[in-house]
Amino acid sequence: MTYLYVARHGETEWNRKGRLQGWDDSQLTDKGKAQAGALGERLKEISIDKVYISPLGRVKQTAEIALKGLSVSVSEDERLREISLGEWEGLRSGDAEERHPELYRKALEEPHLFDPPWGEDYYELKRRVVEAVEEIVSKHEGKNVLLISHGLASKTLISHFEGRSMRDLRKGPNIGECSLSLIDLKDGCFENPEKSDILLYGDTSHLDCIDHGEA
Repeated sequence: MTYLYVARHGETEWNRKGRLQGWDDSQLTDKGKAQAGALGERLKEISIDKVYISPLGRVKQTAEIALKGLSVSVSEDERLREISLGEWEGLRSGDAEERHPELYRKALEEPHLFDPPWGEDYYELKRRVVEAVEEIVSKHEGKNVLLISHGLASKTLISHFEGRSMRDLRKGPNIGECSLSLIDLKDGCFENPEKSDILLYGDTSHLDCIDHGEA
């Protein structure tokens, strides 16, 4: 069996300001850096064999902090990027909703019907992330693999292995900043995803030591 650990990046400037990022980017806040450090302390308790990360700056910055002192090989994979949000990127959530109220409603309430004229829909996101992970796992069977990615990319991936429908994508536990999830990938799990066991889902217990006000 293969254990797949999935972490999200730390808080960014745009997260704090309520701006949508997608493939666009912003730097980690001081709180985000502290979160990445706490994630790193958690990872020291795990024997990680290989790390794959999204190439976006906020993930690379998180990985640099979290993996400091760990002797592990790191590779970037573009397929682990966040969903592309097209012309919404950089907008505050409220501005995106004001410009495209029905589309914004679908993004949150009916993800299976989200059909933007730009960027990606959730099905496109799911295809590329699952494809990437299937390829990664084939190279590291029986190992402990860590992915550092994004909120929706991680949520979509985990939903695949729990057999969650796209309609219900937004339900279930939250994938918070620098959270850690763990999937026990059984043999044949890509043909039958529900063979897998979700052992951790968006766990943030390692962040309890961080002041959740101004970091």
